[in-house]
Formats: sequence, structure tokens, C-alpha cells
Amino acid sequence: MFWNKPNKDKRKKTSDLQRCSKEGNNNNNKHSQGKTGDALRAQALANARTARENLGDDTIQKLAEIMKKKEQSTIEKAKVQIQNADTDRVVDEILSMMDEN
Repeated sequence: MFWNKPNKDKRKKTSDLQRCSKEGNNNNNKHSQGKTGDALRAQALANARTARENLGDDTIQKLAEIMKKKEQSTIEKAKVQIQNADTDRVVDEILSMMDEN
């Protein structure tokens, strides 16, 4: 099942995350933790406008449709059900499936 897959690239992902966080701290970007909600919303809207100009409305609509289809997929629904389920019951079901094989 998808939750039992071994993570071979765990070290690589960790080092990538550390590198990205260091780059984010070193750059003089507009992001700061001290901004108010209104300032963050204004910045998010400005970023969205810039992205829309760069990508174009057609591309954004296509991406939105793809994301909507993915959210409605059977696998995504199953993931949500598993996350919302009782963990003990999920473990029992997985163990019983393994015993059947």
C-alpha cells in the first residue's frame, strides 16, 4: 500500500529542505513574520496577479481543473477516509489484509 513504501530519498529531501530554508533566510525578500493579515493578503494578491500575467489565464484555468480532478479522485477520497478513521481500526484492517495473503 502507499503508506508502507520505503522512503529511499529521505536524506536528499532533508538536505533540500535545509538548503531552501537557508536560501530563504539569506535572501532579502519581502516575506517576514511580522506582517499583519492585511499586508499578507495584499502581498498574496500581488503575487497572484504577477503569476497570472506570467502564465496566462488559460494555463491557470487548466491547472485549476487538474487540481479539482485530483481532489475528486478515488485515491484522494480514500486518503481522506483513512486520515479521518480510527487509527487502531486502520491498523487492525491492514494486519488482517496482510494475514490473508
